[in-house]
Amino acid sequence: MVIHRTGITDKVEVWLSSESAPGDKRWFQGSEKLTHQLSRQADLHWTAPTAASITTLTVTPDHTYQEILGIGTSMEETTVHNLSKMSPSVRTSILNQMTGIGDQGIGFNLFRLTLGTSDFTAQPFYTYDDIADGETDFELKQFSIQKDIELSIVETVRQLVASAPDLLVFASPWSPPAWMKTNGSLLRGQLKEGKEYTEALATYYRMAIQAYLEQGIPIYAMTLQNEPLLETDYPSCYMSPERQKELALALKREFTEHGLDTEIWIFDHNFSNVRAYVTPILNDIDGFAAVDGIALHDYEGEPELMSEIHAAYPDKPIYLTERSVWGTEGAHRIAQYFRNYASSYNAWVTMLDSRIGTHQWLGTPGPTMFIQDATEADRYWLTPEYYLLGQFTRFVRRGAVRIESTYGSTDTVTNVVFRNPDGGVIAVVINQTESEQVFRVLCEGNQFTAVLPAKMVGTYCWRTT
Repeated sequence: MVIHRTGITDKVEVWLSSESAPGDKRWFQGSEKLTHQLSRQADLHWTAPTAASITTLTVTPDHTYQEILGIGTSMEETTVHNLSKMSPSVRTSILNQMTGIGDQGIGFNLFRLTLGTSDFTAQPFYTYDDIADGETDFELKQFSIQKDIELSIVETVRQLVASAPDLLVFASPWSPPAWMKTNGSLLRGQLKEGKEYTEALATYYRMAIQAYLEQGIPIYAMTLQNEPLLETDYPSCYMSPERQKELALALKREFTEHGLDTEIWIFDHNFSNVRAYVTPILNDIDGFAAVDGIALHDYEGEPELMSEIHAAYPDKPIYLTERSVWGTEGAHRIAQYFRNYASSYNAWVTMLDSRIGTHQWLGTPGPTMFIQDATEADRYWLTPEYYLLGQFTRFVRRGAVRIESTYGSTDTVTNVVFRNPDGGVIAVVINQTESEQVFRVLCEGNQFTAVLPAKMVGTYCWRTT
């Protein structure tokens, strides 16, 4: 049947990926064959609309929402440690599988870096200004990122930046140096009271950004404190919203005085607490001016809270900076982040080994996208999550905008749709059910009909003329 209108090109390209034992620890034991791994399918074609009574997703390209900054993962020290045990050629291959475009990889273009160590590290915990107990260093004479250099963090991130010219890096600290904290420890505690400590920490962060820039790694943005409402037995620091506002103001001054354009993102914690945390910062005139965005994690609460925050502060982009998910349920969760105004998504922890190491988190992590054989460093395998996330990252480019689409249902299919800067439309459709689902897409007076097998994610690409 002929196309009903000329506003859409005839061809719809289709790729599929399937889940398998999502989140199961058996993925640490070895790879398994998957039904689909970003598998190209036969093209579909537009037809005139019909009166079929099937699940219908209506897409309205002219109705646009937030712009997308990027999608990617983390380069925390656990991942770098495992990569550093590999031969240079294998390490390069893995980095290319992350950042490459088309057949070379899945196009990650946004990476999270830790400033000092987090809980996911093979090393003793450290910051960039660790000194003897009882001493202080307000002039930061002992400041150095030398450990990041020695541990191959700088080299690895520099190689990532070189592999993808449009790649962006943002950074998050887990703790200020111990001498700045109430308990003199990287574990638990708070930033000491007093303007001198706020300013010292702001200077410390500015120096970290400068040190990375000197190494050829520009830091696009930084959060002020990973999970500021958490005190626990790994690097952490409670920071009230009032104190974080003070720090944001001090750091903005530091950046301005030293010609740095690194963005400042506040919060970096869960949906459930975002309203109470960001309101006293963003309702303040100076606080609002100092802040460039809002960072969120997904361990408590629901993504719909992002829509509420967007409605309250539409000029402040929202970034989903930490969460790893599994299977089609996880792909659906990522779609919900974007449907609720997230401008980015970053998975947390990229590579563990087959012994689930090496880390110092207090729980047992689920499988990561890359898993290294603990007995043979150059051997590794990919989990389904690599391909499932690739259903987004291989196709959605920086500068894309989310466009209007009806939700569908979890009993059939759900979706999120983007329009790339070049005009390409990308619909990511998720079937979490146990049976195949027939659905149609209606867009600009045309329709196509598709069948999405059980427990699969499909990406459907077309262009408007």
